[in-house]
Amino acid sequence: MNKHLRPIFPLLVVALGAVALLRFFTAASKTTPTPVAGTTPRPQASIQPARSGNFSALGYLEPVSKVRVLAAPIQVTEGAPRIQSLNVDEGQQVEKGQILAVFDTLQRVDSQKELVIARIASIKSQARLLENETKRYRQLAKQGVFPAAELEIKELKLLELKSQLREAIAELNKSETERQYSFLRAPISGTILKVLVRTGERPSPRGVMELGATDQMMAVIQVNEDNIRQIHLGQDVILRSENMSFPQRLNGTVSRISQKIGNRKQLSQDPRDDSDWEARTIDVEVRIQPDQSAIVSKLTGAKVVAIFQK
Repeated sequence: MNKHLRPIFPLLVVALGAVALLRFFTAASKTTPTPVAGTTPRPQASIQPARSGNFSALGYLEPVSKVRVLAAPIQVTEGAPRIQSLNVDEGQQVEKGQILAVFDTLQRVDSQKELVIARIASIKSQARLLENETKRYRQLAKQGVFPAAELEIKELKLLELKSQLREAIAELNKSETERQYSFLRAPISGTILKVLVRTGERPSPRGVMELGATDQMMAVIQVNEDNIRQIHLGQDVILRSENMSFPQRLNGTVSRISQKIGNRKQLSQDPRDDSDWEARTIDVEVRIQPDQSAIVSKLTGAKVVAIFQK
């Protein structure tokens, strides 16, 4: 090496290294970083809105008339009565007014009713005899044969019997009303979706059974609040099964938009399946076309994906 260049050689090496490092970091800043092996990327919501096109959201199937949870009458002193007999099974079709179950209060109410009927018959018989006797004594009192004071006593007794008769009749009417509460009747025609108790059991606050009119189904879709402005009544929606409970794609329209914001309903027993279940959402009801309702009439609660059309 030339002896004149030897003193500046180290400076040239440092300068060239600095230029190389500068080019490396400049190129790295323009490249998307690759995740480090073994790390888990931050989870993203499975359903993302498409601002310029259609967007999707999760929901579940339900009868248009909603699922009715039928409860037992609550007694102040004893709580809910026990089930004496169940007249239906899950999946059975029932008609409005049909007796679905009988409670054990029926025997007690019928026994009380029989006693009241017997008391009414006795009071009527006593009143009839006393009324005939009072009429006869009234004629004698006019003739001065019978003291007026004793006649007044009999008339007061007759009034008391008539008052007892009115009270007994009112008690009979009350027992008849109570008797109706011994039967669980279907408030609508529909399908028994679930039976929650069995014969001999006392119903819990969850009720006796669930009933739904599954001839017309809908989907309740939980739309994130920041997407609700993209929803309008009558909007076309395509529904598909999240878990392949039905293979077809269903067509529907938005029939109702809730006015209340709440938390997303968790649609799975495994929290990992609904990682965004704490999101703030608005329920949007999608009415399924009538000719397609039969496809999902037995799938109340099934998880669906709704694709809202622009």
